[in-house]
Amino acid sequence: MSGKKKAQKLSRRGFLFGGFRKKEDREQPQSAAKPIAAKELNLDTLAEANVAYENGRYEEAAAKYCEFIKTEPQNADARKRYGHCLYKIEKYIQAKVEFERAIRILGKDNFSYLYLGLVLCRAGAGKKAVPVWKLYFDPENITLQREINLQIALIEADPEASIDDAADMVEKIIEETSATA
Repeated sequence: MSGKKKAQKLSRRGFLFGGFRKKEDREQPQSAAKPIAAKELNLDTLAEANVAYENGRYEEAAAKYCEFIKTEPQNADARKRYGHCLYKIEKYIQAKVEFERAIRILGKDNFSYLYLGLVLCRAGAGKKAVPVWKLYFDPENITLQREINLQIALIEADPEASIDDAADMVEKIIEETSATA
């Protein structure tokens, strides 16, 4: 056998329009993708964390995800869910760190941008939430996109704007759109 690779046939059409193909396994912006273990070391821990997360037991899920992340620190989906759990139990500084790590691993992630902005609002750093929310772009969820743009405009226009109100309004739209989805 020779060490040569077999040449792949590429069509001009495939080359030109390849960038416009739909992403497979597109993540829904309102929910973090279910983490999948790369190693078989902590499958039980991950399964327990996922069950607790899906049932709204965020404190229990956070502890399990933290344990799981120790064995797989590059698992971005687990980090996103861990960050979301921390946000729900109002541990905003730790949640901020986890969302930033997820963004560092994934590069661009709407879920992380959305909740990192919310974390910054809840932590009292609403002005820092604006550039993060500007990175959020979801043409499939127009209602949420519109609300985020509105809150960005309100925060930029009025230095006395209530950051908590902005976070409340965005959370309200998240709940409404996830209930209809």
